[in-house]
Amino acid sequence: MSVHPSETLKAKAAEIGCGITDKALAEKMDDEDPLKGYRDEFRIPKKNGKDIVYLCGNSLGLQHKGVKDSVVEHLDKWGEQAVEGHFKQPCPWFEIDDIVRGAMATVVGAKREEVVVMNTLTVNLHLLLAAFYNPQGARRKILIEKNPFPSDMYAIRSQIRLKGCDPDEDLLEVGSDDEVRCFPEQKILDIIEARGDEIAVVMFAGVHFLTGQFFNLEAITKAAKKKGCVVGFDLAHAVGNCPLYLHDWGVDFACWCTYKYINAGPGNIGGAFVHESVDTNKLTRLEGWWGHKRETRFKLKHDFDGTDGVASFQLSNPGVVNMASIKPCLDLFEKIGMGPLRAKSLLLTGYLEMLLKELLPDSIEILTPSDIDRRGCQLSVRVKSDLVSDRTSAAEYECGTNTNNKASILQAQMEEAGITCDNRPPDILRLPPVPLYNTFHDVYTLVTTLKALVK
Repeated sequence: MSVHPSETLKAKAAEIGCGITDKALAEKMDDEDPLKGYRDEFRIPKKNGKDIVYLCGNSLGLQHKGVKDSVVEHLDKWGEQAVEGHFKQPCPWFEIDDIVRGAMATVVGAKREEVVVMNTLTVNLHLLLAAFYNPQGARRKILIEKNPFPSDMYAIRSQIRLKGCDPDEDLLEVGSDDEVRCFPEQKILDIIEARGDEIAVVMFAGVHFLTGQFFNLEAITKAAKKKGCVVGFDLAHAVGNCPLYLHDWGVDFACWCTYKYINAGPGNIGGAFVHESVDTNKLTRLEGWWGHKRETRFKLKHDFDGTDGVASFQLSNPGVVNMASIKPCLDLFEKIGMGPLRAKSLLLTGYLEMLLKELLPDSIEILTPSDIDRRGCQLSVRVKSDLVSDRTSAAEYECGTNTNNKASILQAQMEEAGITCDNRPPDILRLPPVPLYNTFHDVYTLVTTLKALVK
């Protein structure tokens, strides 16, 4: 485990002569934050004229201020050029899928030609599994973590059925029986070693959506490859959040959404990766005209001549507004780099962990690993103590699926106090300070507010 950020924070508090729970520490950390100016590039929602504390970037990232101009630019291009906009400068739409490939590749640790931006997450998962899951003989199973995000489970089970197999027999799950508990990754490596000859695909999340556990993707890939398994990852909660090196690790395929930490907008376009070592034209994949080689695409021949690599998985031309919405924040990622963002993220989340343990030691249980190499920015917590009050006037926004427990009540009470976070069944608060726009003062406000609401 790397040096825990609490040591850095304690040293800073000692340097300025304050306690580690004093507001002065948050103010000093914000003052010295080399990335502090980037917060101004985002639209922060307001309540009663003041910026809210937004801690929901794991669900939907904030809007970059450049999005509106980027979208309007393409709306104007449409109005002025109409169909000719596909081929005329600036930014011809016929090539628009290229404009963000380089920046996206940098975020996931890949080569430009190994990444494409297309479709949405579950669609891409289906496309990739349709090509990479080839059950043969005894090697028929897909290995996943227990209690994955439900859409992954739906997609994987349906793909197993599509290939003529039985998900009740051919889906292996590894993890804790308690859905809110992290589990030793050795369990994953052990089952790969023991049953690898039966496993066709190892398919894990990068970061577990509920617990915030960041799996050791490099170790999983190495173990699975040794046993001859295909390796794929759902990186929805990892992209833009955790350090990723998909090319160097030798991952076969991966997919992700962009509306969380990439801040591309609600329901926006997804991303996909296929390693350059994979000969995609030898895969039995689902095909569409946008995956055809660009130089002969408009010859409109019936025989599919796929472009090389992951771009051959494209089915249709991407929505221009979607691409325009994703570009400003991806440009920002490319400008800053994942290294500085990760460094700030470790401090922010370390500060959150430290304050929770100092101010609410007996009231809050942190479910996310304390090992900073095994988590992103999110801490998932469970409230053990009673609440000061169970009254709230704020309405839940989670479709009424998690009502009348401490997490849902606290979420609503914090909403009233100008703090936006989310909860997930059974009774978990998810708290992700995002380094692009969250501050140490945000974290201080969150924890001191929680302390006032919990006995």
